Amino acid sequence: MNTPTTSATTAHETSRLLSVLGGRRGLVDGALPPVVFVAVNALAGVATGPAARVQPLWWALGAAAGTATVLIVLRLVRGETVTAALRGIAGLAVAAGVAAWTGQARDFFLPGIYVDTAYAVGFAGSVLVGRPLVGYLYVALFRRQRDWRTRPRLRRLFALATLGWSAVYGLRVAATSYLYRTDEPELLALAKLLLGWPLTALAVVLTIAALRRTLLAHA
Repeated sequence: MNTPTTSATTAHETSRLLSVLGGRRGLVDGALPPVVFVAVNALAGVATGPAARVQPLWWALGAAAGTATVLIVLRLVRGETVTAALRGIAGLAVAAGVAAWTGQARDFFLPGIYVDTAYAVGFAGSVLVGRPLVGYLYVALFRRQRDWRTRPRLRRLFALATLGWSAVYGLRVAATSYLYRTDEPELLALAKLLLGWPLTALAVVLTIAALRRTLLAHA
């Protein structure tokens, strides 16, 4: 049975890990500019038609950049950290640059697909070489269980958790790659939103809960 102290520790660790990932606000802020990009691109295409002097893509890029800027200003006004928002701006700049270069709205999402692929491969690869990343991240964040590599059960758990995170990124890659190939930017934005914060939060909760259960069983 969980004690109040155990529950508080689990909640703290969950909150801490979510905070490192940017927190709910950070993850939602990261998904909002792409949604605005797709919406404006679609609406501008209908409003201006194919003969427009300014193509819908440029309206969409401007709207996405403006949305990201407003989000940063709001964080500054509230006295909140802007680190996650600045990372989002950097990613947005790369995505916008690719879309502007190719002239294709769907290419706005291409850098994100590559990044998710790198994470999926990186997490899985760390297990293959016997260095599951979740173990190292847990120690770095919470300064506990430094001897996890000498404890077979805990080492296996970290390996499974790492494979779980690889699967999370792999799911994103599978969904967004399919929608990219079928040229569905609207559904790409929806997938980015649904497979962003909700999926990440679920993965964090499951990871921390599994770790706490194992640690308590072998305390």
